[in-house]
Amino acid sequence: MTPFSKMRAYVVSACAAIGFTTLAASAHAEVLFDSLNSPNSGIFGDNPFNYQGASASFNTGASALRLTDIALLLNSSFSLPGDMFTVSLAGGIPLADVTFEDGLGLVFGSPLPDLASVTLPLSDLSDDLTVQDFKQFANITLQPNAFYTVSISPDEQSGLDNALLGWGVTDDDSGPGVADGYNSSFITDFDFFPNKPTPPPNQGGPIFQMEVSGVATPEPSTWALMLVGLGGLGLVAHRRATALASKRA
Repeated sequence: MTPFSKMRAYVVSACAAIGFTTLAASAHAEVLFDSLNSPNSGIFGDNPFNYQGASASFNTGASALRLTDIALLLNSSFSLPGDMFTVSLAGGIPLADVTFEDGLGLVFGSPLPDLASVTLPLSDLSDDLTVQDFKQFANITLQPNAFYTVSISPDEQSGLDNALLGWGVTDDDSGPGVADGYNSSFITDFDFFPNKPTPPPNQGGPIFQMEVSGVATPEPSTWALMLVGLGGLGLVAHRRATALASKRA
């Protein structure tokens, strides 16, 4: 192999190594929001007069992400056959289009798009608060620097049985993304107010216990670099095989 060929082989091998390393680094799991591991301080539960569901928000950072899991701390202390509950994911609007106004909560530059939802029997939930993983949301791509919400709501088939759906809450806002998050429920008239351990009167609800995680989506340049490296390695292997065949001949 000539010095030039050796140098070219070194370069393409380095490109492949860099591409694989970058791709592996981009696949590292990232926690966007975690109040799930904070001490539980109670349960936000169904109320036959005013409970219609609740929501918690989270933000993404500078990179696009592929969701791996959404986990919530839930229970149900009463339900009848046919009673269901729904977990929904919405959002994806730029953070620049989200502003907070005192007394009004978050104001959105555009409506929050519904992205995905899953409906399950309330009987699947235990009387005790238990972590529920919703892998059904895995592989959804989250946009960078965007606002998202996770919501739960009961669906009582009879409309009369007052099924109880509970979501664990905490007073600890120290987890990743929690202090920057917002909550919505009948307490806030279904507007979004900041997660605070002791919110001002009529300006906030409890911090819902939730964990959201994902992995970074590789940039196009990463895939291009890796493909260049792989192509280069294939070329080097082909040239070596051709050279060996020539020597044997």
